[in-house]
Amino acid sequence: MKIVLLLVLPLILAVCLSDPVLDRTLTAPDGNITGLGYGDGYLWALDKTSKTIYKLDPLTGSVEHSWVCTQTGTKIPTGLTYLNGYIYVCAGTATGTSTYGYRYTSAGAYVSSFLMDC
Repeated sequence: MKIVLLLVLPLILAVCLSDPVLDRTLTAPDGNITGLGYGDGYLWALDKTSKTIYKLDPLTGSVEHSWVCTQTGTKIPTGLTYLNGYIYVCAGTATGTSTYGYRYTSAGAYVSSFLMDC
């Protein structure tokens, strides 16, 4: 075991100490992106001002699909994640009270909401 570790250790150190490489940058589809997720081969972005969710090609940044989160009402959407084929948006009041989660299909259809207050 010690011999294997000694043989692999230089490779691990070389990878860990190398400078990170920036592969590409993408132009944001809107001016106030507050949520970003990845799933189903796409990058998903949320703009809190326009309350719009964007489905982006991760290689080009082109918008494949978008929709407005009308279900949030006066709440401010501030976060987004992708899980098991669904987009989840977190939205709450400016004071941080009454926070809800909103679930959408990847096609943009509203599914449900749930209270997230602790």
